[in-house]
Amino acid sequence: MSTLEHLGPTLAPVLLDVLENPESSWEALVRVRYVLARRASTLTENFVPRLRTLLARELEEPTLRRPPGTSCPAAPAPGCEAIFDGCTPRAAYVASVLGAYERQGAKAAPEVLQGLQRADVRLTPVALQALVAFNSPAAVPEVLQQPAVPECRARALTSLASLGPLARPVSTGPLLRLLATGEEGWERARAAKALGRVGDPAALQALRQAVYEPHSEVQAAAVRALGSSTFRTHREELEPLFHQVFTTHPSPVARSHARWALQALSGDEVQPASPSEPPSVLPGRGPDWQMCQGPTSIQLHWDKPKAPSREGPCANVTGADFASVLEAMGAACLVGRDSGEFGGTLEVHEAGRVTVLEEPHANPLLAVRVHGTLVVVEGLAHLFGGDGRLVRVDASEGRWRATPWVELPGAPLAHALDEARNLVVGTTNQRLDEVFCGRAGASAPAHVLRVTMDGRLAPVEPDGRP
Repeated sequence: MSTLEHLGPTLAPVLLDVLENPESSWEALVRVRYVLARRASTLTENFVPRLRTLLARELEEPTLRRPPGTSCPAAPAPGCEAIFDGCTPRAAYVASVLGAYERQGAKAAPEVLQGLQRADVRLTPVALQALVAFNSPAAVPEVLQQPAVPECRARALTSLASLGPLARPVSTGPLLRLLATGEEGWERARAAKALGRVGDPAALQALRQAVYEPHSEVQAAAVRALGSSTFRTHREELEPLFHQVFTTHPSPVARSHARWALQALSGDEVQPASPSEPPSVLPGRGPDWQMCQGPTSIQLHWDKPKAPSREGPCANVTGADFASVLEAMGAACLVGRDSGEFGGTLEVHEAGRVTVLEEPHANPLLAVRVHGTLVVVEGLAHLFGGDGRLVRVDASEGRWRATPWVELPGAPLAHALDEARNLVVGTTNQRLDEVFCGRAGASAPAHVLRVTMDGRLAPVEPDGRP
């Protein structure tokens, strides 16, 4: 964490002064927005009324004000990610900070909705993301327009999952169509996840069928969706399915979700059928990890954070010393910051522009190139076992996007590239008694999985075979 972030709660009044000052530069507003948004949970509630007043004042202007010294010579292309550059009005910085308060900032929904109605290309995505964070019903119709735009589909599915029952029943039909016809596995999987959060019983049959869909990501997402609290009233018809998945399903992620669902239904711990499940083990932390003993084992490793590059596009990134991810992408720099349970951010920094891909629910740990695609490994180990996922980062029609590609069965521990350049990942298996206590020899059970080019997960056998 940078010094400015650490002092955020103490400096908040001063930072708000910078946000209110019409003479503040673009660079100052970008930095202040980041710090205030990252530390919103530690700031006093008195700041929300002050931010609301500031946003209302900015929106009173017939022409939205922009930072001095910036220019927007041509109308930028519309998009769904938050972009801060010379075309971004001051109101967007304020709305972004308010959105970081999430439901605690919901009283600002009228002002943010007014900002959305201004139809400014830069303000619109920021205002919409804030309304989603507020859990505001006003966000639903706008979000439902996004899946039709391929570049916005991932953002829309994440938003619908966040809105949950608020999006019922109007989102059920579009999500079911995407579950059935989505071209990529991640699209169908995220549609299944959103259906679980929305909780419309009309989706039960389609989700049950998706449990044995060919793509492993869709299978696991469907099991997790069926195990969500929104479908708890359908316990009697779902419990036999969870038992079947838990004992026979080929996907370790699906089995893990089924186990958690059964535990939630019974209130008792559910043990795997075999005490040796899963079979793979990783030795304790060190410079290298082996999937198993023997000359044919796959060497897994965990990269140490890279020293910030003093050349190229990452040279002038503010706070680069505290970044968990710092990766050059042509003339741009991918910057990830991880603050553990406090979340993190994933941003793309270019000359005169910052695109926020994920915030605040992100824990970027490292970036690795897989078959020419930049993949960010994200994860968090916590008292409930750990979470992990792989996020693809790329540009489409000049706009950056982060695609939630693969959900991992637990927190990532180590990774490698096999001979075919496929990604191999070792993760916790979400069994606390073994993950933290381990076995003889300081080993802890873990899933070791190979990720194929189309985002499928396949367990790796001790001899390295899928």
